Amino acid sequence: MANHLRWQRRFAGRLVAALILLATAPLPGRAALPETPDAQAGTDVDCVNLRPVFDELGVQLRPQGSRGTCSVFTVAGAIEYALGKSGKPGSCASVEFLNWASNQVTGEADDGSFFSDLWKGFEKYGVCDEKEMPYADKFDSERAPSETALEQAKQVHETDLRLHWIKPWDPNKGLNEEQFAAVKATLKKGWPVCGGFLWPKEAKWIDDVLQWAPHAGVRDGHSVMLYGYRDDPAQPGGGVFLIRNSSRGPRYGSMTYEYVRAYMNDAVWVESKAAAGSK
Repeated sequence: MANHLRWQRRFAGRLVAALILLATAPLPGRAALPETPDAQAGTDVDCVNLRPVFDELGVQLRPQGSRGTCSVFTVAGAIEYALGKSGKPGSCASVEFLNWASNQVTGEADDGSFFSDLWKGFEKYGVCDEKEMPYADKFDSERAPSETALEQAKQVHETDLRLHWIKPWDPNKGLNEEQFAAVKATLKKGWPVCGGFLWPKEAKWIDDVLQWAPHAGVRDGHSVMLYGYRDDPAQPGGGVFLIRNSSRGPRYGSMTYEYVRAYMNDAVWVESKAAAGSK
């Protein structure tokens, strides 16, 4: 009797194991189920990250200190990136020179500028290397480039760089859907985007993600460079843009799609004609 019961238990155990194996085996014409949640979610998330390209081209992220030169640093980084793509890696554009050039074309003596005026200054004067006109802790409206710096800047002026507008400056409205798509498409083509934003009066970051602020809680403004994006349904708006930040806060952080749609004042990118023509 005891032997009969042991045989029944062994048979039952084998039957259960066989049924489990049958249930988990792939059916003809159907792939086996993935073993992990990540695999089940798939690997086709839309994302771009140009940081390795910045590193390869030697485009460093430099701090602006206490001065209001975020837009100048952002445009300088875009110029360095475009010069690197055109065959001049390791270029380090002088922020002081760009600031000076902008003031020459506007007739003002301001520390910091708009994307449009910075590009007008670049189109007229070019830009010298950082070592020829180093960045200073404090702004000096009387400071001017040396003859050597001016001559070197002319050579950069002759390179074929061009500026593209995605959104002209308008602090009263953010991006429309076409402009939002254009920002992502530009990054996907391999070009970073300079962005001016309404910025929180008291910026808060969680896991290096800039947090939402109501309109009454933002000011005009701050500029950063977008160097990538990542779709993520868990983030407000469905994803985040990756940013290089020369001011306070994380140097490499991110902004949600929701924030960028609502508060992006203007968006431009700098292209090397030589690099574009080689594709």
